[in-house]
Amino acid sequence: MAMKYVLLTVLVAAAMVVAVVVFSRAVGGGFMTSARGASGNHTGAAEWHHRQQSDRNADSEKARAYSDSMSK
Repeated sequence: MAMKYVLLTVLVAAAMVVAVVVFSRAVGGGFMTSARGASGNHTGAAEWHHRQQSDRNADSEKARAYSDSMSK
């Protein structure tokens, strides 16, 4: 009976790690894009935004693959 609580705790911890990794990059990227846009570097802000979008998409795929492997 205690083993299922250990397993549940491990799965919740793994989900939290994935969420922190994915969302920390998104929030940091938003601040960088805003800072570059506010400084007048609109081309740099657009390039940074596109780079962050591709990074988030890659992270999302990694998280999905990790989640799928944990649920098997």
